[in-house]
Amino acid sequence: MPQLSLTAPPCLLESLKKYPQVKLLGWDYCFDDLTRAYAQVGVGRGRVVLLAPDLRWLGRFEKPDKETVLEAHFQALANLIDLEQGTLVVSTPSASLCNTDKPFDPRTTPSELGVLTEYLRKKPGAVRSFHPFTSYTALGAQAEQICGRVARHAFGPETPVARMCERDTLCVSVGLHPRFTCSEVHHAEMLMGVPYRYTKEFIHPVVRENQVANEPFYMYVWYRQCQIRRNKNVRIFEHFAAKGHQVSEAGLGRGQVFSYHMAQLVDSTKELLRDDIYAWLQEPPTQRPYRQ
Repeated sequence: MPQLSLTAPPCLLESLKKYPQVKLLGWDYCFDDLTRAYAQVGVGRGRVVLLAPDLRWLGRFEKPDKETVLEAHFQALANLIDLEQGTLVVSTPSASLCNTDKPFDPRTTPSELGVLTEYLRKKPGAVRSFHPFTSYTALGAQAEQICGRVARHAFGPETPVARMCERDTLCVSVGLHPRFTCSEVHHAEMLMGVPYRYTKEFIHPVVRENQVANEPFYMYVWYRQCQIRRNKNVRIFEHFAAKGHQVSEAGLGRGQVFSYHMAQLVDSTKELLRDDIYAWLQEPPTQRPYRQ
């Protein structure tokens, strides 16, 4: 009887060359792969971890239903961090509320930054910072210290980002390079007083103790007249690397997981902005209303 020869399709063979971690099993990654990848980029016991997840880039998990995938990511991180000692944080913004009369309720207003951040926001014991447009949610030992009783600003002193910088937070970006997920560069912009931005007050309805009240909150926004073009943090990460700092990475499924230290990036960005206040931009603005 002739032997049966099984050959993978050419397109799949090409994928295997490019992504050696891809499996010929009908799925791209499993729970053990999650644990390995997160550990490889530095997630460990007692750490504060800010997670920026975009799971679309990873491919198929071994068990395809959504709840299982989300719980697997949470369990892998929680096991490595040990939430009795460490803390897991995610950004849970609700920017669509801006310039509306829809109340912000930290208990029910959904996160707009992906299904995993919303899943973690609803976990028992989660603490969400109180800002209607730019909030964070934390689970674990320092959840209250990071997200409790925060400033009314999105960035700056006494915000979750400032508190995470003080705690040597490890930023972990899933699927996308940190260039596209590192919102803490805006914290550095605020600390350095970039001239193309200004503090704007928003009076917005929020729910406190089951009562709706209109309260002031603040955002660091840019002047429309500047017609800003962003350079997508290219110079910021070039400078970060030139300072000897590292973006760690590990393969996971069809994609990658990245990590870096938040305080290092903020300090590096402050230094860059010190020498070139327009380093976050593609070029300095030709219209400068802040001169008036």
